[in-house]
Amino acid sequence: MEVRASRAMVSTVDLLASTTARDVLRAGGNAVDAAIAANAVLTVTAQHLCGLGGDLFALVHHVGGPPDCLNASGRAGSGADANRLLAEGHRSMPHRGDVRSVPVPGVVDGWVELHGRHGSVSMADLLGPAVGLATDGFPASPLLVPMAQAVRGLPGAEDFDYLVRPGQQVSRPGVARVLRALAEGGREAVYRGEFGDELLTVGAGEYTVEDLERPQADWVKPLGVRTWGHDVWTAPPNSQGYLTLAATLIAEGLELPSEPDPLRAHLLVEAARQAGYDRPQVLHERADGEALLDPGRLDRRRAAI
Repeated sequence: MEVRASRAMVSTVDLLASTTARDVLRAGGNAVDAAIAANAVLTVTAQHLCGLGGDLFALVHHVGGPPDCLNASGRAGSGADANRLLAEGHRSMPHRGDVRSVPVPGVVDGWVELHGRHGSVSMADLLGPAVGLATDGFPASPLLVPMAQAVRGLPGAEDFDYLVRPGQQVSRPGVARVLRALAEGGREAVYRGEFGDELLTVGAGEYTVEDLERPQADWVKPLGVRTWGHDVWTAPPNSQGYLTLAATLIAEGLELPSEPDPLRAHLLVEAARQAGYDRPQVLHERADGEALLDPGRLDRRRAAI
């Protein structure tokens, strides 16, 4: 489905986040302002997707040049120990309920960096709608309810203990306090405040005060290719965005039939599968994104379709 707009467009998984971003734009804010405001709302209404304990990647477009790229994906705590996990019998990172799978959260540092370089509206104003929803409550979305049930009983999930159906009113007083602290005191009020103290408690032995003091966001060179007549950009590794570029380049070299021929969809799906066939083995924080897009490498994957 093609959607067009003459001045601006917002796309998120949640209506409350999208309308908040739209309102920021209508009030004169720019795209970065709108993105921060929407992301803040999502930390309230869709924490499992965009929580304060999560990360952030951002591409900021400039006409006529490459985008600014921010990697705020956080870093493993200084207590991280792969050998200990292997000794306990793990062959992959624990999926749920184990803080050792969680890096130091980078999203707040991401907002601070984005706002410092591109923001035009005060952080307090951008976070205000999210603080209001967290304090006064909001109707739970169909997206939130099953995830709330999945984390029931885990530390920090008490807000969701009673949530059983969409439309129920939910409030997030703890999230409101963290957002308010950021608005009033900046990143130090978060990483060295109540939020940081709780992280150190939950992640005892995994995180240190020094981990939280270290900035979690870096401006990096974006990864880009020219394909199908367009410049396509993404964040480099440790982001898995290279998969989109690889799949696009693989598909570009195929003889794709026109829609509605179902073979077109099949080939596009196979291009994506081949792009990611070895992702667990090759994607890590020091991976070379350009090497992962080497034409010879992609030719071999295309030939496997």
